[in-house]
Amino acid sequence: MRFYNAMDNALMDLYSPDILTLANDGEKPDFVYDGKVMDAATRWIYQQGKFDAAMLKENPAKDMIEENYRILSNAVSSSIRQDVPPELRYALDNNTFIFSGFKTYHTLNEIGLCLLDDKGQIKPFENFAKDVQAIHEKYNLNYLYAEYNHAVHASQMAIKWHDFEAGGERYNLQYRTAGDDKVRADHAALDGTTLPMSDPFWTMYLPPNGWNCRCNVVQVRRNKYPVSDSDLAIKAGNLATDTPKMRLFRYNPGVSLKIFPDKHPYYKAPKEAEKEILKQAAQMPVIRTKGDVWNEIKRINDEKSLFEHGFHNLLVETNPNNNGSTDMGGSIWLRQERIDLCVSGMDKLKRGLKIDEKEADALATLWHEITHNRNKKGYVYITPAQRWKMELANEFVARNSLPEFYEAMGSKMQHEQFIKDRKSTGYNRMVRNYCTVIEKTGANYDGVLNDVRKHLFNESYDNQEAGLVSALLNNGAKKANGSKLKRTEIKQILKLCRAVDESNFYERGIKSFIE
Repeated sequence: MRFYNAMDNALMDLYSPDILTLANDGEKPDFVYDGKVMDAATRWIYQQGKFDAAMLKENPAKDMIEENYRILSNAVSSSIRQDVPPELRYALDNNTFIFSGFKTYHTLNEIGLCLLDDKGQIKPFENFAKDVQAIHEKYNLNYLYAEYNHAVHASQMAIKWHDFEAGGERYNLQYRTAGDDKVRADHAALDGTTLPMSDPFWTMYLPPNGWNCRCNVVQVRRNKYPVSDSDLAIKAGNLATDTPKMRLFRYNPGVSLKIFPDKHPYYKAPKEAEKEILKQAAQMPVIRTKGDVWNEIKRINDEKSLFEHGFHNLLVETNPNNNGSTDMGGSIWLRQERIDLCVSGMDKLKRGLKIDEKEADALATLWHEITHNRNKKGYVYITPAQRWKMELANEFVARNSLPEFYEAMGSKMQHEQFIKDRKSTGYNRMVRNYCTVIEKTGANYDGVLNDVRKHLFNESYDNQEAGLVSALLNNGAKKANGSKLKRTEIKQILKLCRAVDESNFYERGIKSFIE
């Protein structure tokens, strides 16, 4: 008990009134904390008559972690551009969740500590609730206000540092304050500090260098400003952070990939609490929105160059007759339910989990549209008679290359049945029938696939019939007597792939051609 009371004193020292007061300048936080979450946790602890670390796994505590994380992750998200690498974003997100867990532990622990009166008896609920209100205002308004501002600034600087790294040592970095009468004197002493990116000063004194710090760092041309003395700059940084509550800011969020530094007092908690928080963090989704899917596709495209004309948009398909569509110029539309399934499916794959059939099917739809964008010619007008042959070629290649998509997402193919049979697409019958043609004519499957793929990617979409026919001709498609099928015969067979149901395709379709 004495340890955690002392812990609270440390927190009070860390978040001093001059940093946290909201009312003095009339500022309001950019968030609204859901009081219902706090109220539910309060009643839950009162009913239990205690709080301990083991209770972090129960829903009222998990809801509070999620509420803290919601607010702080919104602060981080406000700084995240679409071109920020997913691994950077995931690292910042994960650190924010872990911090939210430890913050929640200390909030609930303090609530638990005020359950008893001076005589060791459980307080009447009205008295207890009044004490909890003060805890709520401290943790969920004042503390959270400073933490929110810090999350905004630290994430901005982490992303800036990533950009600086891309530029290498071509520029120096320069420390700049906000330049107004609110600048702290010890931060003003750092204003104008100009040093190479590799200088050790930046490993400790990249802003923010205090709660609600507004300082910034910019790239400057090497020959425009004189280089500062590194030792003197580090001494000035030491002076600016030379109190117990300020030393925790001696870190670089872009290097550590952490929004909140390791020395924050929240992290001093029982091992049981730490274990549960880290367990929940490991289960935290890493793909949560359409924007996350966009980022993942962009990452894959950056590595694999799948989009011949760039990847630009992932949008909601409004045509009820389509699962998805594309302009072949880098924009893809998927129905909302398919986007949602892509979100959950990609998230599971990122975390090494199994996906269900609906998620795998949605990912196959996405891959079908991506495959369209691999054509070098781009969009051309095609007639309905040309379109179905183009879609046959595209779906045939897309479903057979699905393992490539899973590999690009860092996983292995799941639900392999979709390579042979994907009933949700209107092209399923003709693709399955085309595969039957390959089988019954003895054509080399891999050779046919390779030739159709080359034609699909390199030739105009108004002539995909030629690729489908030539692939069979060039890879040993024969009649039962061993004679080669003629081009005219394969063209007729191709028409039947669309017209005849797969259940009797052989009897009503190709039997008369090959026997």
